[in-house]
Amino acid sequence: MSEETGADGATRGAKYRAARPKRTGWRRVFNWKTVGFTVLGLFLLLVAGIGAAFALIDVPKPNDFSTSESTIVYFADGETELGRFSAENREIVSSEEIPDTLEQAVVAAEDRSFYENSGFSITGMTRAAWDTLRGDPAAGGGSTITQQYVKNYYLTQDRTITRKLRELVISVKIDQEVDKDQIMADYLNTIWFGRGTYGVQTASRAYFGVDVADANLAQSVALASILRSPTLYDPTLGAENAERFEQRFQYVLDGMVETGAIDRATADSTRIPEILPERQENTYGGPNGYLLMMVREELLDLGYDEAEVQTGGLRVTTSFDRQAQQAAVEAVQEERPTENAERVHVGLAAVRPDDGGVVAVYGGPDAVDQSFNDAVDAKPHAGSTVKPFTLAAALENGYSLDSTFDGNTPFDPPELGPPVGNQGDADYGSAVTLETATENSINTAFVDLTMEMGSDTAIDAMTRAGIPENAPSLEANPRVTLGIAGVSALEMANSYATLAAQGMRADTYTVRQVADSGGSVEYERDIAPERVFEEDVTADVTHALTETVDSGTADAAQELDRPAAAKTGTHEELTAWFSGYTPQLATAVTYFRGDGPDAGTEKLIGVGGMDHFSGGGYPGDTWAAFMEAALEGEPEEEFPEPADIEAEEDTGDTYYDDDTYYDDDTDSGDEGSDEEPTEEPTEEPTEEPTQEPTEEPTQEPTQEPTEEPTQEPTEEPTQEPTEEPTEEPTEEPTQEPTDEPTQDPGDETGGQWGSETGDQTGTESGGTSGTGTPASDVVRAGPVSRPVVRSPRGPSSGHGRRSGRPRQPRPRPSRVPPAAASRPS
Repeated sequence: MSEETGADGATRGAKYRAARPKRTGWRRVFNWKTVGFTVLGLFLLLVAGIGAAFALIDVPKPNDFSTSESTIVYFADGETELGRFSAENREIVSSEEIPDTLEQAVVAAEDRSFYENSGFSITGMTRAAWDTLRGDPAAGGGSTITQQYVKNYYLTQDRTITRKLRELVISVKIDQEVDKDQIMADYLNTIWFGRGTYGVQTASRAYFGVDVADANLAQSVALASILRSPTLYDPTLGAENAERFEQRFQYVLDGMVETGAIDRATADSTRIPEILPERQENTYGGPNGYLLMMVREELLDLGYDEAEVQTGGLRVTTSFDRQAQQAAVEAVQEERPTENAERVHVGLAAVRPDDGGVVAVYGGPDAVDQSFNDAVDAKPHAGSTVKPFTLAAALENGYSLDSTFDGNTPFDPPELGPPVGNQGDADYGSAVTLETATENSINTAFVDLTMEMGSDTAIDAMTRAGIPENAPSLEANPRVTLGIAGVSALEMANSYATLAAQGMRADTYTVRQVADSGGSVEYERDIAPERVFEEDVTADVTHALTETVDSGTADAAQELDRPAAAKTGTHEELTAWFSGYTPQLATAVTYFRGDGPDAGTEKLIGVGGMDHFSGGGYPGDTWAAFMEAALEGEPEEEFPEPADIEAEEDTGDTYYDDDTYYDDDTDSGDEGSDEEPTEEPTEEPTEEPTQEPTEEPTQEPTQEPTEEPTQEPTEEPTQEPTEEPTEEPTEEPTQEPTDEPTQDPGDETGGQWGSETGDQTGTESGGTSGTGTPASDVVRAGPVSRPVVRSPRGPSSGHGRRSGRPRQPRPRPSRVPPAAASRPS
């Protein structure tokens, strides 16, 4: 039965509700209202999440990777690059140095809405996804330039949702806080460009060989094309890469037209630029690698840590001169022997006098293949290159260039131990001047001097000049003057620089200045040379060494055609040296055989086809070739005039007054005999010197050496010399020096002296001399009368002799009285 419709229409409502279908399943849960409220809730939640993210996520400090910058090392001019240290090869440049065309090309390639978006682009990400689906190989990525910058500069390369969220938030914040141009510059300074380069500056140099500031439109487009993926778009890596690069290059040009950066005509006329092939280089490759190793070590010694050196972006100006360094490399390459030259090494070092700056170093052909530096790490025996320092010690201690010593072979006083000989068993006379001994590198004369003066005195002069006190085998021994100590080429060069600087020694250095990447100077070398020799002393030493160049063993230096002082040195055929200087530059060259720690342990005989490998041969030629090229363009400078230091009368050595030489033999230790020798020379100065020395030494020394010394010296000089001076002055001096050695009992020892240092058996190991006295403690008896061999230099030679100049002699060891001398003069 049907219900009637009431006035209020209730029955109709019931029928209506009954007519509507009932919701079943998911429709009972989801409806438009539910969806609406859900979307609204999610939106509000998203907004709240974004707000929380903005509140909780701060812009972090840049990561270490993004801020790391190469440390660049320059030659002395502060502009020419020597090399660089880096974890990442990056050189940061300012936005002003980046061309507009490069920024515009990067915008066209990576983010065409860069200057309009807020750090991220929804349309960009959508477009990137669509292009990827279509398989467009030239399409750009979805991240904006700001996002890429944030990822590289602040975050990591992790592929996580958390990192992506942080990237979006930081990108928006950075876009609000940092100028777009600065974002672009920072991005271009951090992005990887392949070939081991980070940032546009190193990339521009790697691909085109130019600074980024000088990059043209085509080069800018090329860099913008490559940066998307250098391994895929570097056109030099294969045909497929070249094809992809061409497509990308055109894509970037079209984008620049679209953004209004260039017009179509310009785009059509722009051609792909020449791109250099990749050069595989090692930081320490080649001869200059040794220089970088030295600089790195000095930076660490100055207090910089590894991180600062590798990634601190330091700008280091060194002492190395580019012209001199090139000269060093070329001189060794061109002059070194090739015949029988296996395991032959060359060390060369040049130092600036009065400064200590290391100007050039040749430590080997390649620092990667051989890290051992032949000019710094190798310590070959110095040979006769140390004789100038013994000479300096003598001049400080009362001797002069005209003081005379035994120049014959063998020299074998009992207290010496094994005898010493000269190169080739040469005899120079029983009394040769120190100038002649230096000029001809006479071993016996220098050992004679050292025994008389004391080996500690010679060592003191060597260490003051620059030879380290801890040099191997630098010990009290008369043979120390023959170079038994081990010295590096750099140490020897600096020691000679002390002589060139007229007695002023400066410590060597390679780092002159250090600045940060912005140019602020952090360190400046303080040059503080120290006076270690008086100028008079070094003036006479230099004079002797110039004579060695003019007419002695160092004549190879004549090739320089400018004033030069030099000395040769060899040691038992194991090492060969040539060391010398001009007023502007001191250089040492050493040749030796043996690799690494075995340097100088193998004979050089036969190298270059030579039976005797002398210092004046290949080493001298190398030295001359280097110095000539290194000093090209430098003004010619003169050495100071010699001081002509006079011998003190109590040394027993020759001295001269006016044009007459004397042989003073007063250091007898007898108080009564000290008075007369000072009187006699003033009475008959022109007659004594040429006779007493020629006759007495061969007749009386072996007969009355122990009985007469305190009595005869005061009587004979006044009696004998006056009878025969005018009869045989020209015969005796030339005969006696050559005859005595054949009568000397020491000649019975025989054997070959071989090198400038002779036989050293029994002395280096701390053995004792023939008299039972330790060789290291030997101080020979005072001087005895010898025939005078006059040096070519005399008081009338025009060298501006200065006598009586105030000078404080260094203390000398006490001497044994002449009566204790056991060998004939």
